[in-house]
Amino acid sequence: MKNYLIVGLLIIIASLVIGVEPVQRAINEATRKGTLSGIENCMSYSSSDLLSEHAVRATCVKIFQTHLYHNDYATGRAGLRMNQQTVGWGGTLENKTADHVTTWVKISVGIFDEEGNKQEHFAETPIWIDPLDEAEFRVDLPDVKHEQFESFEFCEHDDPAPKACVTWGVIEIMGVTI
Repeated sequence: MKNYLIVGLLIIIASLVIGVEPVQRAINEATRKGTLSGIENCMSYSSSDLLSEHAVRATCVKIFQTHLYHNDYATGRAGLRMNQQTVGWGGTLENKTADHVTTWVKISVGIFDEEGNKQEHFAETPIWIDPLDEAEFRVDLPDVKHEQFESFEFCEHDDPAPKACVTWGVIEIMGVTI
């Protein structure tokens, strides 16, 4: 009981010295990591005429998102996307869960040559996929050349020794619970 009283007094003193809002922010970050309510509170504390709402949201998402460990948080269809200068990968990702928002993904694109040697390329992107919804994505693969994809198809899912084909997948996911 004595310890609770001391902690309470320290919080009151800290609030008086540095103000209430910084203490509220610190408490929000400590208690709501990985939650949508943490992002919402962060955005309400961070209102600014100099920053867009999108910039504030991106910053708050980065602070509060955590790693998600289940494959259904982001699945979908994608393929090669060409620009004049760069090779990219893009498509649609779907969040099949009802209790998480997907906020960031890391994509892996594997290219198997004619001998079966694999080159793997990685790219990451922020994304916002509401529960049971989908969103478009596109990532650039700056170290990949268009010629690496010529005449290659997608690999068969159960092929034990893929050759002259391409695979892709979501290998890392971050998000928040609702």
